[in-house]
Amino acid sequence: MASFLSSADESWFAGAADTWFDTFKRIITIHKEPLQTIKTSTNTQLFGYGQNGQTTTQEIEYTPRNQSFEAVVKYKSNQELELLGDIKAYAPDNNLVTIIVKSTARDYITKDKTEKIVIDGRSFNPISNGTLKYYFSTTYYEFTLQEIT
Repeated sequence: MASFLSSADESWFAGAADTWFDTFKRIITIHKEPLQTIKTSTNTQLFGYGQNGQTTTQEIEYTPRNQSFEAVVKYKSNQELELLGDIKAYAPDNNLVTIIVKSTARDYITKDKTEKIVIDGRSFNPISNGTLKYYFSTTYYEFTLQEIT
């Protein structure tokens, strides 16, 4: 079957997509739900008459998890209610941001619960699952985020 584009054209478009991403990328930080570690300790001293002296205490230690990734960030402005294709619902577009990321960032966002994504000192929550954007041999994923107010 004949193709509208030659293989040279396809590789040029894929390279142009990579150049576009590298030109406009910024660093975002994705914060995941912290890991919980339960520490137990037993006290074996005798404290007084009628007590066996063995008490067990539990402390929960939280270990924060976050990682930085490269993304192209698109702020939306001066728009009204918009039909979001990813979630098939109308949403007010104020405080909405679109990010375009590579597969490593997509995997990190979708693997566990994402608490927030920090961009330019502002916090956002993902409200979409990531739409595949395919540029011949290069793939990116687009997420819609809403600012946490």
